[in-house]
Amino acid sequence: MWTLTLDTATPYLSLGLFRGEEGLGRVVRVERRHEEVLFGLLEEVLAQVGARREEISAVVLGEGPGSYTGLRIALAAGLGLAQALGVRVYGASSLLAACWPFLEEGGPPLTPLFTARNRLYYGATYLKEGGRPLEVRPPGKLKAEELPPKGLLLDPPPDPRALYQLLPYAREGVEPLYL
Repeated sequence: MWTLTLDTATPYLSLGLFRGEEGLGRVVRVERRHEEVLFGLLEEVLAQVGARREEISAVVLGEGPGSYTGLRIALAAGLGLAQALGVRVYGASSLLAACWPFLEEGGPPLTPLFTARNRLYYGATYLKEGGRPLEVRPPGKLKAEELPPKGLLLDPPPDPRALYQLLPYAREGVEPLYL
């Protein structure tokens, strides 16, 4: 059975299908056209991994923060697919999924930032300890002068494989983070 990962909180559409070490993730910059691309990309990825929709056993959705409309697209699509397939839905931070591939065990904290409106950023700070994510600073809106001096990642796309890897730390259900 496959796990579908999906995030549309940023200008990127991050989508993947994973099963153990197998799988494929795709990240496409679509700006504000997520709804135009999402289901076509899902069909491409299903074909590339040789799976059918009916083989999806769980859905992991990026909960933001990010664009209000962008968040709603992933949540509506993911929840709709999950309901149709009768599978569970899990939510994970889009910011954490964006920095997870770069976090090193015992390494310095990282602060992923998504550019927001009015010269603000959505950001949070994370560490990796014992293989687990640790939130040092919770997600919030930040002004440029409030940014930490080191460990910044500006506008990284949420990583589809990271959403899958974060499943053990995700919450069942979704709570979109609108800041």
